[in-house]
Amino acid sequence: MINKKFIVLIPKLQKEYLLRALECFLMEYTSPESASDILSEIEEETGHTGMYQVVMLSFSLSILQIGFGFVTPVFPVYITELGMGGIELGILAASFALTRILLAGPLGGLSDTIGRKKILVYSLLGFAASNIIYAFAQDAWVMVIARAMEGAVSAGFFPAANAFVSDMTIPENRGTAMGYLSTGNMVGFVVGPVIGGVLAEYLGIRLPFIIAAGATLFTMLLLTILVKEPKRKAFAGKVKPPKVPVREVLSRAYSAYGALGVAMFANMFAIGVLEVAFMLDAVVRFGIGPLEIGEFFGVIGVCMIVGNVGFGKLSDVSGRKWLIVAGAMIGTLSMLMFATANGVYSFYVAGAVLSIGMSMRGPAIQAMIADLTDPSAYGSIMGLFGAISNSAYVVSPTMSGYLFDLDGNAISGLLIAGGVSLVGGLVAGVALPGDIKKKDDITKEEPLEEAIGNIANE
Repeated sequence: MINKKFIVLIPKLQKEYLLRALECFLMEYTSPESASDILSEIEEETGHTGMYQVVMLSFSLSILQIGFGFVTPVFPVYITELGMGGIELGILAASFALTRILLAGPLGGLSDTIGRKKILVYSLLGFAASNIIYAFAQDAWVMVIARAMEGAVSAGFFPAANAFVSDMTIPENRGTAMGYLSTGNMVGFVVGPVIGGVLAEYLGIRLPFIIAAGATLFTMLLLTILVKEPKRKAFAGKVKPPKVPVREVLSRAYSAYGALGVAMFANMFAIGVLEVAFMLDAVVRFGIGPLEIGEFFGVIGVCMIVGNVGFGKLSDVSGRKWLIVAGAMIGTLSMLMFATANGVYSFYVAGAVLSIGMSMRGPAIQAMIADLTDPSAYGSIMGLFGAISNSAYVVSPTMSGYLFDLDGNAISGLLIAGGVSLVGGLVAGVALPGDIKKKDDITKEEPLEEAIGNIANE
């Protein structure tokens, strides 16, 4: 097995020259099969082939999210047609998050055991089934059951996707990779609502659910063909590293993990308020229809596509912390802008500001979690943070839906969301480390001659 001390040197060196020199060295002292295996391992460890797999996963995710996006502008109108109010829409959203809380940790841990790809594929089957149920729902409780089912399968999909990216990258390119994954997510977020709004406007509000189910099945096919199981998992039967308990992983950086949890909670809290109370507010108070809602989410998505890649790369170069803090503060500003909005164009401007804040802190939070975490526990930790994120999505939709029914508008919910975002930024500013020194980083300054000597000695 190749010495890991040598692998971490590669991002700092001329990769092609070094790999060719190492190939000659290995062919001289090992068998051709062993040389091939070692070189493949190095390429994956350094992101040489890993980034390609991340891009393929991101592409598959974009198709999935187009299907999700079809139904985004439909929900507020669909809910009002079924005679549901703010609290019912809040319960609908909370049922999704509650099942994710219960299952994110176990399914994330399962992906550590059986592999990421199996969890991703089976989750997509569940997504397709839930959309079929939506399409034929006739009352609120059937909608709640379908939404809870969707939450259950997403509890497997998204932690496994984040853990996959962590497997296939190194700290030097992890923020970039998380940005690509978020961009794949946002491409669907742009295209889906716009198409869904047009379909709902002219062909009815149930058809988008059927199309979303088809898009999900197509995504499953793409993922099966384009995405490979991370090699470290494929070799699990031969060389299985000891799994570090989650409690031990957390104990190594309690304050940092805690601050990241607060930041993630605050981010999702604002989204829950926006998707429930504010969307109902826009439909009831301003008469906005599915087409305008689709355009609104399209504006947010376009800004986030640009921001996720740019800020993800920036976090690799200049650090994660300041982006998390600044993003939280911008998120607070956007909630105040939504609270004072008085028309469609002011909604669009507030949405653009919100998207900047989200794209600053989203990839940076995910990358810092991976930076802190032992590779053997990526799935479990991503699942745990998924549960934290979704606990916010239980509280905020229910609270904001209740306040909407009470006040007749979304202003109080939006102000509370702004306050929560502000707290998240302050906690991150105080408790997050400015720079994370992983164990492997300690060896990065080891002289090349010593590293090669260690390989020869092995």
